[in-house]
Amino acid sequence: MSHCDRCKGENIHITTSTERPFKRGTLVVTDVPVQKCDCDEQILIGDGALVAGYARHLVKMKIIGQVHVSLKDLKQNFTLQDFLPKVTTT
Repeated sequence: MSHCDRCKGENIHITTSTERPFKRGTLVVTDVPVQKCDCDEQILIGDGALVAGYARHLVKMKIIGQVHVSLKDLKQNFTLQDFLPKVTTT
């Protein structure tokens, strides 16, 4: 069992949903693992980046409305590299 350095509360690991607004709607990602204590809730950097990249993808594809997807489905279909700018060499 670990404890938060700031609040001294117990760190627990849970899954939750996170919402990310995008230009024409809201992305709702379910089953996101988080580390939670009394003062904070943190998701893994890679998971957050994947959610942000997918939200940008929805804007690029001109998707409108509320989109629900599980983090597992995102990870099965996309990687972080899918959302990085493509570098071309000449």
